[in-house]
Amino acid sequence: MASYNKITPEIAAQLRAVAGNRFYINDGVDPNYSHDEMPIYGKHMPEAAVDVETTEEVSEIMKICSANRIPVTCRGAGTGLVGGCVPLAGGLVLCTKRMNKILEYDMDNLVVRIQPGVLLKDLAADALAHGLMYPPDPGEKTATVGGNISTNAGGMRAVKYGVTRDYVLALTVVLADGRIIELG
Repeated sequence: MASYNKITPEIAAQLRAVAGNRFYINDGVDPNYSHDEMPIYGKHMPEAAVDVETTEEVSEIMKICSANRIPVTCRGAGTGLVGGCVPLAGGLVLCTKRMNKILEYDMDNLVVRIQPGVLLKDLAADALAHGLMYPPDPGEKTATVGGNISTNAGGMRAVKYGVTRDYVLALTVVLADGRIIELG
C-alpha cells in the first residue's frame, strides 16, 4: 500500500474551513464509518470524516487531501457488501449522505437529475409519483444511488431491465486532485 500522510492540525483546520461543523476528527468520527455491511473487510477507523453537501465542497476537500497526500475513502449509506467504503488506509472518509436531493425531472426525455446521496427507496418512490419507474432494484433499499453506481448494482429486476449502468446518462465527477469533470 502507498505511504500516506496523517492529518495534522493545520490540515484539519483547512478541512474545517471548507465543511465547518460537518468535519469530524479522532473521537468525533462515527464508528460506523470504519466498515460496511460485510464483516470480512474488518473495521478500519479513519482519522477524520466530512459530510459534504456540494460538488464544490468535494472539490475543495480533494484539493487539500491531494496536496497533502491524505487518503480519501468515499462513502454513502455504508450498506455495501464489497468493502468499497472501508477506509483501509485511514485518512479521511468523505460521506455523501447529505447530498440527497432529487434535483429535476426532464419529462420529455424521461430523465431525472439527482445527487449521489439519494436513497434508492426515495428515488423509486419519487419516480413512481411522477408516473415513472426506476428499474434497478438491489436488495438494500436504503443504499444510495451513488453507491449503486460505484458497484453497478442490479437486483431482482436486472434480467429484465438491466443494471444501474444502463440508467446512467451523465455524471459530474470530482477527480482525486479536485478537478470537476462532466461525463456523458
